[in-house]
Amino acid sequence: MPHPNKHSGKRNAETFEFRSIGVIATPFKQKFGIPRQSQALSTAKGVIQFASDINPVNACRGLDAFSHLWISFIFHENRQRGWKDTVRPPRLGGNEKVGVFASRSTYRPNPIGLSVVKNIGLNKYNELEVAGVDLLDQTPIIDIKPYIHYADSVSDAISGYAGDAPAKRMQVNYSALAYSKLKIVLNTYPDFEGVLNNILEQDPRPAYKSTMKDEKIYSVLLHNVDVRWQVRDTINYVLDIETH
Repeated sequence: MPHPNKHSGKRNAETFEFRSIGVIATPFKQKFGIPRQSQALSTAKGVIQFASDINPVNACRGLDAFSHLWISFIFHENRQRGWKDTVRPPRLGGNEKVGVFASRSTYRPNPIGLSVVKNIGLNKYNELEVAGVDLLDQTPIIDIKPYIHYADSVSDAISGYAGDAPAKRMQVNYSALAYSKLKIVLNTYPDFEGVLNNILEQDPRPAYKSTMKDEKIYSVLLHNVDVRWQVRDTINYVLDIETH
């Protein structure tokens, strides 16, 4: 019997159903400002809170022997927007198109993401703490696997237009008002300054903005803290910090 799509070379799509094993709590309350790669570019920490039918002590037995983990997750806020077969990667300035499968775009045929994170281990609440996250707060997690260095790291890999890690492009300065408020925030979130500087040093604006005069005041929400800043030459200048 001939293949049903012999001449087209295409197959009919199959449908699968997944369930989340829990969600991850992170400082990132909005997509804007999240580092574009995980372990390589992010210093933020996250906590995976498991679903009620999973016993973390059993499911994570032996995981403490691994320093890093693969986390599979769902881009849950992107599902309604759909996807296109070509995208404009930020690393190409947002001007040149490549195929979606040649990109790390969050808008994909299936909204599945994959990140490498540092394994901190189960805390006293049997939540899994990790570091180097690039996930939106309350992102559904669908799987966790150990990172194995000899199998998962390819020393002679070629990474195309994303071959070199992006350098820190911006200096971060604070107004006197913002810095006084920052010291108060640090009492509640000790890692806040490091995470904020990590974001602003990478210049989270759309790529095309870096080549033009930009007087816009930007805002990013971390935890329940709203940070407003403005670009001044090559400096991201934090104007104010407000806790909600």
